[in-house]
Amino acid sequence: MDLPRGQGGQVSFQDNAGPARHCRLCVIYNDRCVYKALSMFTLTLMRHAKSDWQYDLPDIDRPLNKRGRRDALAMGKHLRQINALPDRLLVSPAQRTRETAELLLQSTEQKPEIIVDNELYLASRETLLELAEAYAIPDQRLMLLAHNPGMDDAVSFLPNEAPPLSSSGKLMTTCAVALFEYNATSDLHRPNRCRLTALIRPEDID
Repeated sequence: MDLPRGQGGQVSFQDNAGPARHCRLCVIYNDRCVYKALSMFTLTLMRHAKSDWQYDLPDIDRPLNKRGRRDALAMGKHLRQINALPDRLLVSPAQRTRETAELLLQSTEQKPEIIVDNELYLASRETLLELAEAYAIPDQRLMLLAHNPGMDDAVSFLPNEAPPLSSSGKLMTTCAVALFEYNATSDLHRPNRCRLTALIRPEDID
């Protein structure tokens, strides 16, 4: 299936190029990047927009439905307004996540690095956080766009305060976005090590 074309041109997806382990400016001490150790990191976790169950397709091939396309466009506009679009975007290979990524970026000419990583498909919390650490870039915004239940689990696990639930009592509803900040001394594999700066759902921006 062809991916939609955004206003800024066709978004280019790069298949799993592998993480950048060290930055260009790094000074290595005991196999650790000193620049990274002194830097702040921004991590955004996003669940794909609402998908369509009407077609007899494998799960990985299910597209977004009308509401999902609308929500993804609206979320992209909102993230642009609050300067929260990513510099690097990791996307699950599922059709619904790739469509969400395209629509998210349709309202901006900003062209983040986009990497499709097969490990993100139905990824567990542990896998999500391993990828977040591997692909993190100091002082840049990294987004992982993937699926529940891993997203729910990660967003419950990371913050130092309990995240708010939706009006229906859910956490990562479809197209929800959770923004975190942390520094290099924070171990993402231990609970409550990040600051949740925002949790945005489509119902919040309608």
